[in-house]
Amino acid sequence: MPKLAFVPAQAEHAAIIAALHTTSWQSAYRGLLPDRYLDKEAAAERLQHWQSRLVDGKDGPFEVLIAVLDDKPVGFVCLQPEADPAFGVYLDNLHVMPSVQGVGLGKQLLAWAAQRAREGWPNKPLFLYVLEDNAEARAFYRRVGGIESAPFPDAMPGGVTLATRRVSWPDVPALVARLKR
Repeated sequence: MPKLAFVPAQAEHAAIIAALHTTSWQSAYRGLLPDRYLDKEAAAERLQHWQSRLVDGKDGPFEVLIAVLDDKPVGFVCLQPEADPAFGVYLDNLHVMPSVQGVGLGKQLLAWAAQRAREGWPNKPLFLYVLEDNAEARAFYRRVGGIESAPFPDAMPGGVTLATRRVSWPDVPALVARLKR
């Protein structure tokens, strides 16, 4: 039976998180972000991004949880509670490796984020941003009660601007209950 563990990220996990982030983008964003960026620039850019956050403390505070299956990192989630208080607690990243998608790991990571938001920042909504053309992620968020905003343009790495939506859960305790089912 596979062994699943969840590990709170520390500064020394920046390279692991960057690799997970890059692999996820290369799978989910192929055709949305330029191939040149995904194949030649994303790994270094994501490593710099996560080192600046986890090592240098840029844009913090953060809470990051890594999913580890049979001693192999397979996903992560990142909360950034002070990023945009007008919208609530920001779920900045939720990534699951393509090889383990469809087994409920994304739901478990979202459940952790929702529970943590409920405990740490009661009465605040949880929200994230998703690309308009990321149909799988949007469908997942809708299935768990996410409410989408109208699309708006958002500058992305790779020098492109893409239509993005904010997804929110105004009632985080209800989200926690829904994810337990």
